Amino acid sequence: MMSLYSAILNNLNAPALTEASTAEAPARSPFTDSRLARTPFRGGRKVDFPILVAPMVGISHVAFRALVRTYLPADCSTLLFTEMLSSRRLPAERVGSTPLTYVLEGGESDLIPQLLANEERFIAASVRKLEVMAPAGIDINMGCPVKQALSHNWGVALMGDIRYAADVVAVTRCHVRQPLSVKMRSGLREDLPYLLDFIQAMEGAGADWVTLHPRLQPQGRRGRACWEAIGRARSAVQIPVVGNGDVQTAEDILAMRAATGCDGVMVARAATARPWIFWQLGEAFGFAPPPGREGERAPRTPVEEGREYHRALCFFVDQLEKWFTAEEGMRRLRFFVAWGHKWLPFGHHLWAQMTKAQNLAAARTAIERFFEHPHTMLPRTNL
Repeated sequence: MMSLYSAILNNLNAPALTEASTAEAPARSPFTDSRLARTPFRGGRKVDFPILVAPMVGISHVAFRALVRTYLPADCSTLLFTEMLSSRRLPAERVGSTPLTYVLEGGESDLIPQLLANEERFIAASVRKLEVMAPAGIDINMGCPVKQALSHNWGVALMGDIRYAADVVAVTRCHVRQPLSVKMRSGLREDLPYLLDFIQAMEGAGADWVTLHPRLQPQGRRGRACWEAIGRARSAVQIPVVGNGDVQTAEDILAMRAATGCDGVMVARAATARPWIFWQLGEAFGFAPPPGREGERAPRTPVEEGREYHRALCFFVDQLEKWFTAEEGMRRLRFFVAWGHKWLPFGHHLWAQMTKAQNLAAARTAIERFFEHPHTMLPRTNL
């Protein structure tokens, strides 16, 4: 699939993208027939860059979203998510004033909160509370495989009963005026007919679109994601189907689209190491560079990406200092580097320094020391 990506890049007419070339983006993007691009979100906004940023526990907070936004192509329209939010806790919280619900100054009109939920009274109260964020839509988590979620009949546990899961979507639909989505796995066991029936039931219950991470609950994050299931799912319904799983590079995004026909691709853990993946794809599709990076090209070589990771990490620390207490910031920095360092050949040394640092100032010093010498970045790693 490298050849497809190279072909798109080769169609660019000049090193610096012009207004004329950005206007041609729909002709170059492989997502021109995306159903998601035709879905109206709050205020009538449309997604013209269906490369989405996944909801990730401990990661998808305001500081991480601020980092990702520095790499989004200028004037593109996509979707970002919060961390998963408990519908049991939200009704008693001051949404917008808690670490999981902080929103950037000026708001985030492309932000979708993700709910762990299964009871209407908590869903209704949570949706009312979340309205202060003016969300683009609401997402129901039916993919979390951890025991704590399963014990509450949340997350992927909902996939064990099609009728029950459909009822959860139906009651949520009654309280959500914006697009409603479901993020799910392939299920609790290998059963493709059941998965297709399940997705069709979500459509029938009122889901406007779904994201499919084609791994089973027992797999966790291990093993290969079965992209074939994404293609089968899209053929089984009329609503948009977004693919998620085993996406580490820009080439992987194009490969998933080519293999499955999916309406969008969701990037998860790789965004902790390569948040400029959105810039790389935007450049290939003809979008202008991110604001503040005009006249620059997206990093592509291992050395360029290693240099950019240093820059991204420093910006991320700045955002952690801005939004969180010292303890909260260090916890989030360690979690971020715990994933991202895996794409650096000597990243374990950086990770070790983050575990020893007592505060963000010490962490910043350790980061600068680590990057005194050039570091390269791997295209892929075993997660």
